[in-house]
Amino acid sequence: MTSRLAVDFRFCLVSGVHVTGERAELWTDKALVLDWREVRHPVVPATTLKGWLRDGAERALRSLGVQVCDASSASTICGRCSVCEAFGHPGRKSPLRFRDARLSDALRDMKMSASLSRHRKTAYEERLFSTEVAWAPVLEGTIDGIFSSPDKALRAAALLWLGAKMGFAIGAARSRGLGWLGLESFQTKVDNEKRKEAELAQQIQEMTREVRGMSI
Repeated sequence: MTSRLAVDFRFCLVSGVHVTGERAELWTDKALVLDWREVRHPVVPATTLKGWLRDGAERALRSLGVQVCDASSASTICGRCSVCEAFGHPGRKSPLRFRDARLSDALRDMKMSASLSRHRKTAYEERLFSTEVAWAPVLEGTIDGIFSSPDKALRAAALLWLGAKMGFAIGAARSRGLGWLGLESFQTKVDNEKRKEAELAQQIQEMTREVRGMSI
């Protein structure tokens, strides 16, 4: 018997957002990713969302003393820790299914920037470039998945919730003030039964007790 997880999330945006896509736009160096079904809606791709949430969950667990692997490259993924179990690894597909998150009612404009030398801490000459930016009140979307038990579904939801609370900005140009956000709501259902955030927090507490000090 399997259990179904469904998560609805909503972030309040406090700055413009940029995620570079493969779309070409006249007079634009870095164009936004747009929903191919309704091109007027910019999106945060599912792959970007998944990587961002995973990174946030990893950093949060490490700060709690839990040993988890580093998913920044395939060579540093262990395939055995709690994050790998939920988000997957090269040898196993994630039970979670991510979708593009929509920037509903977004306005789009252009931001001009100069390439900076990190070593000299000055702008390069003749290195001006344009970035398309989406301005929207919220970023919202859904994540779902199929798990072998309700407990595993709830644990995966707890990791998603932890990653969502940990991240302060998403997308490119975060160091330039883009993509800043805050978690507004995180609704979890396991087998169509609503679960409270207190239950997700309890899962994180149990996780820290179980795996703290274990070697991976």
